[in-house]
Amino acid sequence: MRRALILFALVPLTLVLENCTSETSTLSTPVPEAGPITEGPHNNPGSDASTSAADASDSGCPAAWLTAPVVDPSIAVPDGGGDALVHASATGTQNYTCMAVGDAGTTYTWTAIGPEAALSDCSATVIGHHFASDAGATAPEWKTNEGAYVIAKKLAAFTPDGGAASVPWLLLQTTSYGGSGTLSEAKYVQRVNTTGGVAPSSTSCDMNGVGTTQKVPYTADYYFFGP
Repeated sequence: MRRALILFALVPLTLVLENCTSETSTLSTPVPEAGPITEGPHNNPGSDASTSAADASDSGCPAAWLTAPVVDPSIAVPDGGGDALVHASATGTQNYTCMAVGDAGTTYTWTAIGPEAALSDCSATVIGHHFASDAGATAPEWKTNEGAYVIAKKLAAFTPDGGAASVPWLLLQTTSYGGSGTLSEAKYVQRVNTTGGVAPSSTSCDMNGVGTTQKVPYTADYYFFGP
């Protein structure tokens, strides 16, 4: 009888030990380590800025390349004229021919016959050319290497302080366009930051020089605006 009581007392102790062992085993199960946090586009600092810069760039140029220039109100793009679509740097010549003018033909002057210039992007890569269209010097044309083009007429001119030795800044309006490409969407053109290109001295054009042509080096920036 005494031996039975001892065995009965040991059974609950065994169960307790088993329960403790089971609980300890559950608590010691390793907890998976947290993986790396993956940020979505909205959580990626600077992604929006870099995307905006890429969207605003022209031929891989930085966004600042397409920032419209500050100009005199007289040559500002009219309201609704749109934003700067293309910016090209021009290097070439403004060309003049000595002509006799007046009824008697006894007055001589250098007459503009149009530009000859290469158009380059911000990396100095030539992207097109600027020249007089078939309609003449009063209808200048800009054409890309891909064939997009615009022809425009002058609306206004402005000579900044100290700029008398350079051709004036201009505002022009597109009169015709063609091809496919951003340039063909332009409605207005600004010529700014000009150097050189003014006509030769009038004294160098006389009856002996009628018909001769002089090409005067110049540079300028052209901005093309559209919706």
